[in-house]
Amino acid sequence: MKLREVHVDRYGPLRETLQFGDAHVVYGPNESGKTLLVESLLRSLTGDRRVAGSRIDERPEGYVVLDGEGGRFDLADGETLLDRYAERYNFELTPAGFRNVFVVSDGDLRLLDEREFYRRVTDRVVGIWTGDIETVRDRALERGRLTRGDRALAAGRDDAAEQHDLATDLLADVEAYLDEADAAELDAAELACYEAARQRRDAEAEVEALEAAKAREDYEQLVKTKGSLERSLDERAELPDERELDELAERLDELATGSEDELQRRAAWYRRATLAALLAGVVAGAAPLGLGIREPRLVAAGPAAFGVVALVALAAYRSASNAVVRLERDREAIVERASEVGIDAYDPPAVRGAIADYREEHDNHAEVIRGNTEVLRQWLDIDAEAPREVVVEAGDALEARRAEIDFGADREFTEETLEDARERADEAAEREAERRETLRGHRRQLERFGERAGGVRFEAFTGEPLDLTVANLGALGELADRLREVVAAIETDADVSRAAATVLDRMAESEHEKMTTLFADGEAADVFRRVTDDRYVDVGLTDDSRLAVELASGERLSPADLSRGARDQLYLAVRVALGRRLMEGRDGFFLMDDAFLSADPQRLERQAEVLGDLVESGWQVVYLTCKPDARDALADAADADVTELTTL
Repeated sequence: MKLREVHVDRYGPLRETLQFGDAHVVYGPNESGKTLLVESLLRSLTGDRRVAGSRIDERPEGYVVLDGEGGRFDLADGETLLDRYAERYNFELTPAGFRNVFVVSDGDLRLLDEREFYRRVTDRVVGIWTGDIETVRDRALERGRLTRGDRALAAGRDDAAEQHDLATDLLADVEAYLDEADAAELDAAELACYEAARQRRDAEAEVEALEAAKAREDYEQLVKTKGSLERSLDERAELPDERELDELAERLDELATGSEDELQRRAAWYRRATLAALLAGVVAGAAPLGLGIREPRLVAAGPAAFGVVALVALAAYRSASNAVVRLERDREAIVERASEVGIDAYDPPAVRGAIADYREEHDNHAEVIRGNTEVLRQWLDIDAEAPREVVVEAGDALEARRAEIDFGADREFTEETLEDARERADEAAEREAERRETLRGHRRQLERFGERAGGVRFEAFTGEPLDLTVANLGALGELADRLREVVAAIETDADVSRAAATVLDRMAESEHEKMTTLFADGEAADVFRRVTDDRYVDVGLTDDSRLAVELASGERLSPADLSRGARDQLYLAVRVALGRRLMEGRDGFFLMDDAFLSADPQRLERQAEVLGDLVESGWQVVYLTCKPDARDALADAADADVTELTTL
């Protein structure tokens, strides 16, 4: 495929449209956009900003026209030349590989990341898989947590070396301690301690059950007390007021002395006495006359005396009658008042009896209220003193306490059974403490083992975390088993990985020998010999995949041993040779930005001739330069077209 047109609608300040022939020179002074043009083309052809070394953040706008195998097509909408290579030729080339072979930017012919690049190119053109083998080998070493050099356990991979030492040392200490514990019969001491702990737990559970029953009983009793207080308050409120009862009692006490019957008898007697006195007065007046006494004084003296008696008796009668009326009226008033107060009685004696009953009820309720109020205040820590306020606060306190009560606690409870259970719990706790004291050193050693085990990454090596508390010899034995698993896993992984890496090393060495054939076709050597006027006779790779050249004298040199000009000639030869091998006989192109910047006139002429031969063989060369001599040399040697740019 060849470049035919590039349309840069916008890339930074660059706006350019160019058409290219098979040999084309883009000539222009500095700041005319040549480097921006190369960047734009690299980004459009590879889609990779990093490979292009872009100095512009924005993506280039425009398109590129290519032709190849009888067709022309545009690269647009994100499609790249590398996509076309993969689609048409089943030829995969990375952006970095494309840039290393076919593009020279900023006058630098060197290859980026040479050794890796040669390996990848060799994999492609020779068909070896050194890179894949080395990748698998490295992964095997990583799986075994080994270093690449001496294949020892690596410190940086799960801290395998440190973890192996830690697990091994801890396992040895644990096994030694288990032997010591067996000799000292610590297992029997542990069992005795556990039995004491079991007895303590049982006794504490009994205490807890009894306390729960007590709490339920106390709660229910307080609820009853609150209900009793509330009922007494309500019932007392319905009784007649005590002051009204006292008022009625005073009125009863103020009633006239004597009963109603006595007053009636007195009135009857006074009435008979009056009649008798009147009758006696008549007889006393008639008797003198009958005796013939005519003296007025004597005749009047008897009736007068009895008349006085009659008048006195009549007055007494009327007084007694009025007292009876007043007594009846007062009695009716008291009964009526009693009815208003709430006492249902038909006469004062009944009222008096009812007052006595109500006073007794008041006294009874007062006693109940005082007692229950005090109980609730003390048990529920209530500050209020008024009984009604105590009832309200008691309701709130009991509601809050309800959630803490186990109403299913149906144990039979007495203070004696609770006290007995508490004593048994205390005794069991003392026995356990004594046994634990005898095992204090043992417990501390178990704790230290547990702390050390916390530094071992069990899950990283066995796939399972250490979900274990080292609290007894049985758990310590389990820890020993898990440590053996860790040690075995690390050692097994390492051994298997070493064996696999050794096999892969042999495979890689066998495949690596094929890399020396990368330049075996002599193309790079022929080009280099030509451009250096036969000073160098061969180009190849060393055993460690480094580029080397051979002088006619047989001396081998690295690129670093060459002058800048000779080094540029070498990399030109390498690029031409690798480009031909990668394209496998298909046409391609080179995009060069002042590739011969350091060449003297003779080298420039010979390098231009090499590019001319490339063009004649069907390749395309697009060369960007600000040097007139490079422009002219390519125009002469490759019959290149020239497009001139102006300063942006």
